[in-house]
Amino acid sequence: MIRDLLHDRPEPVSADVCIVGAGAAGIVLAVELVRQGRSVLMLEGGGAEIEEPSQDPYRSELAGLLHRGVHTGRFRAKGGTTTKWGGQILELDARDFEQRAAVAGSGWPFAKDELTSFYERALVLEGMGSTERSDAQVWKQLGQAAPSFEGVEPYFSRWCPEPNFARLHGKVLEEHAGLTLWLHANAVELVLEGETARGVRCRTLTGVEHTFTAGEYVFCLGTIESSRFFLQPREGGLPWNRSGLLGRHFQDHIDCNAATVEPVDRARFSALFDNVFLNGFKYHPKLRLAPAIQDREGTLNVAATMNFASNIDEALGRIKTTAKHLLRGRLDEVSGRDIAYIAGHLPLLARQTWRYKVEHRAYNPSDATIYLRVHCEQEPEGESSITLSGERDSLGLLRTRLDWRIAKTELATIRRYVTFAQSALATAARVTPDPRLMSGAPEFLRSCDDSNHHMGGMRMEGPAGAGVVDSDLRLSGTRNVFVCSGAVFPTSGFSNPTHTLLALTVRLADHLGRS
Repeated sequence: MIRDLLHDRPEPVSADVCIVGAGAAGIVLAVELVRQGRSVLMLEGGGAEIEEPSQDPYRSELAGLLHRGVHTGRFRAKGGTTTKWGGQILELDARDFEQRAAVAGSGWPFAKDELTSFYERALVLEGMGSTERSDAQVWKQLGQAAPSFEGVEPYFSRWCPEPNFARLHGKVLEEHAGLTLWLHANAVELVLEGETARGVRCRTLTGVEHTFTAGEYVFCLGTIESSRFFLQPREGGLPWNRSGLLGRHFQDHIDCNAATVEPVDRARFSALFDNVFLNGFKYHPKLRLAPAIQDREGTLNVAATMNFASNIDEALGRIKTTAKHLLRGRLDEVSGRDIAYIAGHLPLLARQTWRYKVEHRAYNPSDATIYLRVHCEQEPEGESSITLSGERDSLGLLRTRLDWRIAKTELATIRRYVTFAQSALATAARVTPDPRLMSGAPEFLRSCDDSNHHMGGMRMEGPAGAGVVDSDLRLSGTRNVFVCSGAVFPTSGFSNPTHTLLALTVRLADHLGRS
């Protein structure tokens, strides 16, 4: 059932679990819990669709490097950021969970094996139940041998066919008797009695307030908003910040065009690096630095993809989006202008269709410029941080102050990666590093982007013991409050974080189901 705090009056009833936030983690957690027979109350600060006023609380102060994702990578609405993301799915490496001698602060409180079954269940909840798990089988279905390069290892990421989780799980959200989702219910305070949470006080932008109650509370607010919420001043201090780590060691993936790439043979190169489409699923070829080299060189974890940039990218994207809506029967999302645009670009549509339907690959124009697009792990104990500014938002909460930094170790890792990729790909392409990267010029630092992969700030207790949540995601200093967002990641690896977050979410659902 979906209700709206703007015009509906809540009844004085309590649920087994209250989930704050209706993004990827919140929705998956709710679906799992109601399947286990738990009653669930969900609180979402936005509306059914993205509304500009609801975005106001995300407006933040930037203290360090430009970080675009703090404003462009977060959405307050039913479905959260899944309403806008691409849907890319990838597990963390096993080494991301381990203590690495050269990486201070590395290591999770458990090995990757702990998440094996939860990764599998997460795939199903992402609409990926029938995707091919084996990279070797993907290459086999293409009729190609899996490529091999010395020093860098090829792999595929996978993409959700339906990335919008509000749409993917719409039937459960709208119809399940054990679930009530409240829109425009912005959490502004956790009501505590000793170490036990008794409610979440919510407020609309129009000033309507209500305190929702449950037996247990899970905050699925997203990384940056999680830290901001729990950093808000409280009388008597912050019981969950005994470690002093709240808001510290924020991480994103450094995303940069580190080199240009000129194929020796364009057709052969395309066979290696164009996106793959098989049985309705997309597979994205990438290259990671071999673990043995990481250990020998003392680098962070790092990988890259081929970034094809063409002057017709906008046309290709618009045609693809319109075709996707038509194929899925979403006629309300297709305008007459969209149809006219496709009609005016029929030759381009034909090339895309042939490449997709017959050759099972993405179409990249032959004149496209190719970049080696690197995505690099950040130091687990880095200097980036989330604190509070002195300005209050439209709900009365202090805004975020984000200080994002890129360390020398991270730039050194990118340089070493490019050097190894240059050698490894020598028979397939000429890789020319960006001279600003190799010389350490500050202009390169300013060209680096964030990846909208927000992690850290409320890290799990690791091998050293210090953390903001424990290994079950229970918030320090509380008995019945949990945090389920990328904020709890101790390390970030290079992988897109959502799949690992959802594996943690399924694991948490089982834990709550037993309590």
